[in-house]
Amino acid sequence: MNKIENILKIKEYDKFKCIADKCNFTCCTGWDINVDTKTYNKWRENKDLKYLLDNVRFIKGHGKNKFLIKKETNGVCPFLSNEGLCNIVTDHGDEYLSLTCRSFPRIENDFEDVKELTLSCSCPEVVNIISHMEEKIYIESNNSLSYIEDLGCLKIRESLVNILQKEDIRIENKLILSYDMLFNMLDNDDLTYENLIEFLDNYKSKNYIKEELNKYKDYENKDTIEYLKEVNSLFIDIIENYRNVPSFKEALKDIYKFTEEINIEKFVKNWKEFKDLFKEYDNLIENCIVSKVLSSCVSDDLEEMIISFEMIILEYLLIRHAVFLRYYINIKKEISIQDVKDYIVIFSRIIGNNSEAVIEFLLDMYESEILEFDYICSLILI
Repeated sequence: MNKIENILKIKEYDKFKCIADKCNFTCCTGWDINVDTKTYNKWRENKDLKYLLDNVRFIKGHGKNKFLIKKETNGVCPFLSNEGLCNIVTDHGDEYLSLTCRSFPRIENDFEDVKELTLSCSCPEVVNIISHMEEKIYIESNNSLSYIEDLGCLKIRESLVNILQKEDIRIENKLILSYDMLFNMLDNDDLTYENLIEFLDNYKSKNYIKEELNKYKDYENKDTIEYLKEVNSLFIDIIENYRNVPSFKEALKDIYKFTEEINIEKFVKNWKEFKDLFKEYDNLIENCIVSKVLSSCVSDDLEEMIISFEMIILEYLLIRHAVFLRYYINIKKEISIQDVKDYIVIFSRIIGNNSEAVIEFLLDMYESEILEFDYICSLILI
């Protein structure tokens, strides 16, 4: 007898509708497309489809293996035709598409007898929907279901969301507080479920949070120029392989060129002015961050949870820097909401949808896939 499955959806899930050829960001460029095992086996077992495997690479991950489509040098899926159509669908039918291609930007996470449905900010229409939300984003609840109470990873996720949605705390501080919470758990070798709940309860206390936030004040007094240079270098390194992706090119071309020519010392004053203007988009940024947490911070492996949240922080850093560069070269010194939305989509794809490549980059640059807390703190709080 099959279990009854309860389906819970993120706010505005049913509002999503693909705008097809009106979209400026094709789904087929700029990110690692996953091939699920079922689809991979379909291709392998059908002699007419075996040639598709020539365009699939194997990645050995944390306890699970992945199959990814090999992208062309310009970040385009090799199955995308010159007419903008999918050759797999054209030649064989959409039943042979991978689950990712069939479902994007919809994301499914299964927990016991509950299926959560969320949406990816890699899709511009999703970001557009979120940009019109005046209230905070959430997954609809069902009081008769206890699945969150039963799973430690979802209690952690719940705490992350609660922190990120607190009022009267800067978004940068909320990110740091969340990251610090995860690090503190990682340092605890004997974290039973009961201890976890007791630990997470600390973050419900205003006094506890105030004490934690006071610890970060020293980071705000660090050398702004030094860490702006660091963010700028990180920005250049990460977008190097993506700046010529067709759907990213226009948004990245001039700011990438500018990053190579700028004198950081000259625009520290502009940075402070920019940050004041950027606050106008805190609600959009916060809702996008929470949406990502709800869909990606679901692993019962704490290190994987930290890496997932670290990817969200990196996205935030790069979005903020890209919008700043756009603001700086704008004669009127204005921030366009369309620029903010476009960079959310672009870096959701570059970071969030290319996490394996980003992890390789971090290992190469920093010799660790989990960045030091002090380093992250200094980059966020400039």
